[in-house]
Amino acid sequence: MERNEPHATKEEYQKKIMHIGRGSAVDLGSHGEANILCGDRIMLSFVDMPANSYADPHSHSDIEQVTIILKGDVDFILKGKVYSIHEGDVVVFGPDEEHGGWVGPNGARVLDVFTPPRGDLLAKMQPKT
Repeated sequence: MERNEPHATKEEYQKKIMHIGRGSAVDLGSHGEANILCGDRIMLSFVDMPANSYADPHSHSDIEQVTIILKGDVDFILKGKVYSIHEGDVVVFGPDEEHGGWVGPNGARVLDVFTPPRGDLLAKMQPKT
């Protein structure tokens, strides 16, 4: 089969294609640093979490969150119970569902997906240099 489609221009490419390492850096304080890529209705947040760090229980009003553990271990606290999750595990948090927890001794890298995008993180986004 022969290709007939033209290649995208540089401008078209830059509007559509993002690279994980070139998102906007957001300092999350003791929770680590996030590298954020964002569309109109979805936000991807790659978070490097320090070893043995703690995320206070919190929730996101009207925002659904999916967390994918890319590396490491996290003990999530959900509804007063601990859920030990590991590399490859996926957790879905509904809007307003409180969650928090402890990061394991080797730290963790997670991908948080938010829909719609979180306004508080949008306000903190700074392009990476």
